[in-house]
Amino acid sequence: MCENGLYANKIYIHTDNVVGRENMYHTLIAAQKRGFIDGDIEIYHYSITPNKYSG
Repeated sequence: MCENGLYANKIYIHTDNVVGRENMYHTLIAAQKRGFIDGDIEIYHYSITPNKYSG
């Protein structure tokens, strides 16, 4: 997103990998704080849809 100038209103992190999800979430929050991505983007650390494969 940062390198290509892409924009989103909302970002849903959709992995079941707990460590990866937390890392991605905190990386995006840090990017907002540093001004790399807009501060008005809503970031969610859960998927927009339930994962039907993770019992």
